[in-house]
Amino acid sequence: MAEISFQTRSPFTLADMVRGDAPETTAKGFLYTPGAVAAAKSRPAVVILPGLGGIIAERELRYAKRLAAEGYVTLAVDTFGSRDAAYSNHTRRALHVTETMMLADAYAALAHLASLPMVDPARVAVMGFSYGGMIAVLAAYRQMAELFDADGLRFAGHVSYYGCSVPRFDDPTTTGAPVEIFLGALDRNVDPERSREIAEDLRRGGSRVGFHLFEDTYHQWDSQNIEKKFVRFSLYSCRFAVDRDNRLRDLRTRLPITGRVSRTLALTANADPRGYHMLRDEAVMARTDARLSEFLAEALANRPPRAAAADAGARTAPARR
Repeated sequence: MAEISFQTRSPFTLADMVRGDAPETTAKGFLYTPGAVAAAKSRPAVVILPGLGGIIAERELRYAKRLAAEGYVTLAVDTFGSRDAAYSNHTRRALHVTETMMLADAYAALAHLASLPMVDPARVAVMGFSYGGMIAVLAAYRQMAELFDADGLRFAGHVSYYGCSVPRFDDPTTTGAPVEIFLGALDRNVDPERSREIAEDLRRGGSRVGFHLFEDTYHQWDSQNIEKKFVRFSLYSCRFAVDRDNRLRDLRTRLPITGRVSRTLALTANADPRGYHMLRDEAVMARTDARLSEFLAEALANRPPRAAAADAGARTAPARR
């Protein structure tokens, strides 16, 4: 394992990206390489995005090590530590380090991995947990790939572990890469029905989607919480929409989200005081571990088409709210 840094941007909202007002910053991450990497070229790779809990040894780094042992180059991105928010609580992180910043980090990590001689740029997947799981799904939409363009690079696969069900896109067109979604039926931080609708959007938009809803399963089943841990506020009721021009709006308040004040108001208005629980589940973790390995082997087995080919064709009809 090597602690590395690479260049990224810090757009607070999508509006900053549209305006080109995204200050550059330095991202931190943890790079893992297979033991025999020196003898091999053009390996597949995986970008790993954290949840609001930040980089956790038993989660993000566990997967990074495990996948490296399976032959992947892995990069766990420390989005919060890169912005001096490593020791903030979940609420402060959500308010000050945004989903747009995490998207910028995801594409910057893709570009960094693509620059390494050991990595095949066409065989890089992205996976994430909770907040990061949501970002892994967002990165599958074509307009996000275009907005955060990393020299025409695209992710070859997307994996979401208990990803938040906040945004839906008016235009569901994807890059064509497959998406795998893992959810717990008892997870009160995620709305399973809205997640199912998002999965259908992705299918209509051109991606193959695996949707797995595990019964009797809480949030973060791969945590170290052997007893249920309660988190006070959840994003279960939060509903944002993204239009074709990358304008973000909150469906409850009808506010356009263009900066710090409007985003804070939208999150505050939607915070669900019923909270949610986290609980480890070894059986579910074994099932998702196995499916993760299968999915990555399938998604990264062959070289997918370059961005121009993947993006060819007309956009699909907008999603109904």
